[in-house]
Amino acid sequence: MFALGCIQALQCNKNTCPTGITTHNKRLQKGLNPRDKAVRVANYARNMVYEVGTIAHSCGVREPRQLKRFHARVVTGNGLSIPLSELHPDTTGTEDTSQATST
Repeated sequence: MFALGCIQALQCNKNTCPTGITTHNKRLQKGLNPRDKAVRVANYARNMVYEVGTIAHSCGVREPRQLKRFHARVVTGNGLSIPLSELHPDTTGTEDTSQATST
């Protein structure tokens, strides 16, 4: 939404979005230039793919699809972090935890 030009006017559900993103009002839509915004959205998506890949590599996996719950940690109210796999265990039994390491 930010790449499109959202200014967080909080009018998404009122059909009065001043940037023309979330409205059917033709007058307000004139503020949205699809050619300009397409470049911004494409740049955002390309950078997001790159950054998620960087996170995956820093976790020791070859691609983001290999990321598992144990790769993410949640900082709790007391300042300690715990693996997401402990906070929300996989109840389906499909997640491979063979790469999990304790710190």
